[in-house]
Amino acid sequence: MVGRVLGGRYALGERLGGGGTAFVYKGRDSLLNRTVAVKVLNTQLTSDEDFVAKFRREAQAAASLSNPHIVGIYDVGQDGDIYYIVMEYVEGKTLKHHIMDKGPLDTSQALDVAMQIAEGLRHAHRHGVIHRDIKPHNILLTRDGQAKVADFGIARATTSSTLTQSGSLMGSVHYLSPEQARGGFTNERSDIYSLGVVLYEMITGQVPFTGDNVFSIGLKHLQESPRPPRELNKDIDPRLEEIVLKAMSKEQGARFSSADGMLNALADIAGSMENQTERKMSKRRTKEQAESLPELDNTYVPGMNAASTTRRNDMATKSKKKTPWLTIVSAAMLMVMLTTVMVLLYVFWPRPEVEVPNVVGHSLQGAEVLLRAANLSYTIMDGEWNSAVPANEVIRQQPEGGRVVRSGRVIQIVPSRGPELLEVPDIVGMTLLQAQITLLEAGFVLGQQSTRSSETVPVEQIIEQNPRVGFRAERDQQIDVVVSTGPVIVELSSPPLVGLSEIEVVETLNALGLTVGAISRDYNPAPYGTIIGQSPQAGERLRPGEAIAIVISRGTLLPVTVHIPRSKLPANAHLEISVEDREGRRVVVNRVVAPGEEDVNEQVSGIEPYRLIVKIDGRVDRDETIGRGGN
Repeated sequence: MVGRVLGGRYALGERLGGGGTAFVYKGRDSLLNRTVAVKVLNTQLTSDEDFVAKFRREAQAAASLSNPHIVGIYDVGQDGDIYYIVMEYVEGKTLKHHIMDKGPLDTSQALDVAMQIAEGLRHAHRHGVIHRDIKPHNILLTRDGQAKVADFGIARATTSSTLTQSGSLMGSVHYLSPEQARGGFTNERSDIYSLGVVLYEMITGQVPFTGDNVFSIGLKHLQESPRPPRELNKDIDPRLEEIVLKAMSKEQGARFSSADGMLNALADIAGSMENQTERKMSKRRTKEQAESLPELDNTYVPGMNAASTTRRNDMATKSKKKTPWLTIVSAAMLMVMLTTVMVLLYVFWPRPEVEVPNVVGHSLQGAEVLLRAANLSYTIMDGEWNSAVPANEVIRQQPEGGRVVRSGRVIQIVPSRGPELLEVPDIVGMTLLQAQITLLEAGFVLGQQSTRSSETVPVEQIIEQNPRVGFRAERDQQIDVVVSTGPVIVELSSPPLVGLSEIEVVETLNALGLTVGAISRDYNPAPYGTIIGQSPQAGERLRPGEAIAIVISRGTLLPVTVHIPRSKLPANAHLEISVEDREGRRVVVNRVVAPGEEDVNEQVSGIEPYRLIVKIDGRVDRDETIGRGGN
């Protein structure tokens, strides 16, 4: 790919990087004479027409974004079967590389980068563009510290095509929002969650969730809370930790409502840090100024005692006016004391002691009879789901049976609500990963997995489930599934095509359920138009619908030297030599014979047999057939 020119304009230079989705090259725009970055999509993705259409829409929408914190998109194009995006070339490195090289960022640096990312997201969200793949790998840092968000316009297009591939998902799963992990609806708050994860990594040096595979990490995004950043780095500002954890809330509604809100929260911390720095500097200046002032003398000031005496006399006068209130306060205090005495008498007054009966395993009605017979009261607490104990049967009591308590004591009893019945969700049409996540969220587990061919359900998607959707089953029950292996495939043997005509090849392959693939032509002694090569070769195994590439003979290319003596050529004669064969008529020599030029000898060729026509100053000098049947 290096050295290739796309769209007649973008020359590809060194490869800068790439992954499962695309490869990035440093390029040169010959029209505008500027350095660009060219992202070439993986050809495995471009075979999907729906993907290509979605990619074009998303990339064109992203191209409308113009913000200093977003990598600009200049052009979106196609060159043959190659789809590419031309972007602003940013000198620097990714935020991921920076963290790997330098470790965690300090608070001020992390705030600066996070605010720039949030600013870019705010601009994109206001224009209706959601990134869906915010991660440090997609954040570029320039040499002067500017942060730019890359890959707008490709993330959404590649979601359905690449996120099911564990190889390409592994790099993104650490930053996926819970709704993306379960395959649900995404919006601006999905980007905010991912930014929260990026900020977590910036200040701690590590991602919040790790695991052995994509599935285990995705489940942690859905079920586990991240370890608080300050447990990993005690120097982190508590307010910054609060922002990170809010952005990473499992529920979308608990996150910041917009990138603008998160940006404002970050800006508040940044502003207070600047104010703290200014206050420290101000205190230092004040202290220095105070140390330079003369020391004050603690001397007696005449009249000070007289003023104090006057204030005391005034206070005595006011206290006399408040005397009626003392009576009211005293009465209130007396009432409180009497109430306290009555409560103490009730609590400590001697009452007979009784043994608490064991009511666990009894029905609520039976427990009531036993407790009343023991002169005890009871209260029924909220029931608990329990698949082993029937509904309305006591599963726990407090105090426990056998304890000795005073009569009248209130006994707390907890009844069973029986097995918890949950509604089985619809997982037909999902992949096993999506189904496992959906079932776990609904309170079930994935059970036995069998396979079956299907003409309508794509490979690796669920055809059938048991119990069926809507059925009410106990929590943690296994849901068995049948997974599609795709349509039934019958292998065919590649037929021998060499020697057939192109029409015969089409008829033969159509009859077998195969198609004609790439067609190339080459010179060969075999008759013109016959097949001289095929791939796969005859006898190789094929599936219905697969294509066979063929090579067609162009016939024998026969060269000949055309000799014209000088005596036939007037001064400045115009010489035209043309060839007419199976591929049409074409002029192969068209020139003026220079004065003083000797006899003319021109080498020409055509597909045998062919017609050779020589004209001198527009007059036919020779018209003959070359090859079989000719000279």
